[in-house]
Amino acid sequence: MLLCKVTGTVVATRKQEAFRPAKLLVVHRVDAEGNLEGEQDMLALDPRYGAGVGDYVLVAKEGAVVAQLMETDGVSANVIIIGVVDDWTYEV
Repeated sequence: MLLCKVTGTVVATRKQEAFRPAKLLVVHRVDAEGNLEGEQDMLALDPRYGAGVGDYVLVAKEGAVVAQLMETDGVSANVIIIGVVDDWTYEV
């Protein structure tokens, strides 16, 4: 599980049928203080949580989790949003 920030959206007028119920969002991993980490953006499916740009989200990077949440084995994706984070704390 990764803590990420939604940094963008993707609009696709045509997409695989299995992707239709989900939004496509650009996410970027963040550290414990909320700062962007590294240079890699990821494209993530949001099947039901309604995340938007600026939200912090929990992301799973595993095809089996995608298949379970999308309720199909026919989805060729490996990054999915599994929750929207309201707040977090951590200790050093």
